[in-house]
Amino acid sequence: MTDNIDHTDDPPRDSEPDVDALRDDIRQIKSAMAIEDRYPGQRRLWLVHGVVVGLAGVLTNVMFVYPWPQYVYILVWAAVFALVGFTQWQTSARAGTAVDDPAPKPSWTIVFGTLVAGLFVITAIVDPVLADVESVLRGAFFFSLAFAVLGMGYLLAGTILRAYRIRAIDRYPFYVNGAWILAFATVMPFVEWLQYVGYGLFGILFFLHGAGTYYLLTYRLSD
Repeated sequence: MTDNIDHTDDPPRDSEPDVDALRDDIRQIKSAMAIEDRYPGQRRLWLVHGVVVGLAGVLTNVMFVYPWPQYVYILVWAAVFALVGFTQWQTSARAGTAVDDPAPKPSWTIVFGTLVAGLFVITAIVDPVLADVESVLRGAFFFSLAFAVLGMGYLLAGTILRAYRIRAIDRYPFYVNGAWILAFATVMPFVEWLQYVGYGLFGILFFLHGAGTYYLLTYRLSD
C-alpha cells in the first residue's frame, strides 16, 4: 500500500534559480575591464585635467584684481573646456581603434558634441535675461551654467562607461565628480562669497578630486 506523502513543504519549481541567467551574470562580471585596459592613459587624464582646471580656476580669481575684459575670462575657460574635451575624445578615439569590440556602443563624439552645443544654446538664451544684472553676479551665473554642463558630462560618461563594461570602481569617480560639480553650480550664484572666490575654490576642489582619483586608481586600486 502506498503511503500518502504531503508535498506542501516542497519548494515550488518556480523558485529554482535560472542557471542560464546566473551564467550570464558571471560572464558579465568577469568581462568587466579596468578603465586603463579599455582606455589607455585615462587614469593619467584625471591628474592632467585636475591641474589644468585647477590652474584656470585660481587664475580666474587672480584676474579679478585687474580690470580684465569679460571676453578674457571666456577665452580662458573656453580653452580649458576645449583641452579637456579634446584629450578625452582622443583617448576614446585611440581606444576605439585599438580594442576589438564589435558590439554597438554609444558615440563619444555625439555625446561631447551635444554637451558643447547645449552649452552654447543655454548661454545664448540667458544672455538677454542677465544683461542688466551686476557683472559679478552675471559672471557667477554664466560659469555656473558651464560647470553644470561639465557635471552632466561626467555623469553621462560614467553611465556610458557601463555600456563599455568598465568595472564599477573605475566609474565611481565620474559619478562623484559630476555630483559635486552640479551641487557647486547650484549654490554658486546664490552665495555671495562664492561669487568672488568660487572660481578658485572650484579649481582647487577639481584638482583634489583629479589627483586623488589618479592616486587611488594607479597606486591603491590598480590591478
